Amino acid sequence: MLKYWDKWILYSLLGLFLFGEMVIISVNIVPYFMDSYTKISIYKKPLTQLMVFLLGFLLASLLARYDYRLFLRGAIPYLIINLSLLSLVLVIVKKYTSGKPVERWLFGGSVQPLEFVKIGLILFLSYYIVRKGNLRQWKYLIWALFFPIAMAFLLLLQPDKGGAVFILLITALMVYVGGVPKRVYLIVIPLLFFFIYYILTSKDYVTGRISAWRNPFLDPEDSGYQILQSLYALARGGFMGVGIGQGIQKMGQLPASDTDYVIAVIGEEMGFLGIFSVILFYCILVGRLLWYSLRAEDLTEKLLLFGIAFNFALSFLWNMAMVSNLIPPKGIALPFVSYGASNLLASMLFIGLAHSVINHSKSFSFSTTSSALTSVKHA
Repeated sequence: MLKYWDKWILYSLLGLFLFGEMVIISVNIVPYFMDSYTKISIYKKPLTQLMVFLLGFLLASLLARYDYRLFLRGAIPYLIINLSLLSLVLVIVKKYTSGKPVERWLFGGSVQPLEFVKIGLILFLSYYIVRKGNLRQWKYLIWALFFPIAMAFLLLLQPDKGGAVFILLITALMVYVGGVPKRVYLIVIPLLFFFIYYILTSKDYVTGRISAWRNPFLDPEDSGYQILQSLYALARGGFMGVGIGQGIQKMGQLPASDTDYVIAVIGEEMGFLGIFSVILFYCILVGRLLWYSLRAEDLTEKLLLFGIAFNFALSFLWNMAMVSNLIPPKGIALPFVSYGASNLLASMLFIGLAHSVINHSKSFSFSTTSSALTSVKHA
């Protein structure tokens, strides 16, 4: 099974998962173990994360054995992207039938479609851009943008503004790498940033988040609370950290300490060295995927690998910037590290898809001359 895996990707993946599992154990078991070690509930999250990882590893290994072209035949890409849209529609139906103001899950709270929608989007764009000749005609570009814009709109209805922005950013980068003519992206890029700005500033609670980001001390007990607790955790950790399991911010002060703010717990308990290790593993993972993408001679393979690498890179940079208050707080999970079945399973499927490309491409030999992502001429 391991023969289908790139060893550098595998090592970085295992390293990130182990960091995440340590934090999940530290948050959910360590504080309660002495008094409640007989309660099954305290072991639920670490065991769930481990089981999902093992399932994801199995599925990724199976994907790696099969040719990725199986997913790009005939109408399959259109089926995948339409199923992705349907999953988001079902979330909206669930929201309005239940009367909830916010809904982002299917089947209770067990499946978050956004995580799997990313896979469908990257697959479809990789197929469509090549099939239609690098989107050099407006009608093809409009159809390529139709699906991600529809996805962003449905995400806004949940509402999940961060998810909508994430989808649009992935689309913009993939369309650019796919070879959109300059005259197109000189028009589209300003419109895209205007749309993102509108998304981020169109509601009062978002404006409140931005105000808290600018100065969290103005309202330390409400809008600035989560930001300040995250910064306190990072400051308390110092260089070496206070020790695994010894952190105090996870004890209720820091909300979402094993999901959106998992890196803050790593910073407190493992210090700068812990955070640096996570950064190093991500650099290896993303760097290796980009290494393959740069050397892919087939544009579809190039786009698939680039899209997967950018998905991980953007998630990592977004989460790190949020935790350190470089951007306004909006939860984006840290792949392989944050607790969450949907994100972990989707991330493992991304890795399986990447290995499917790597294992069945004729481009990847160490003697292959490097090619650049921008080798497609932007006319």
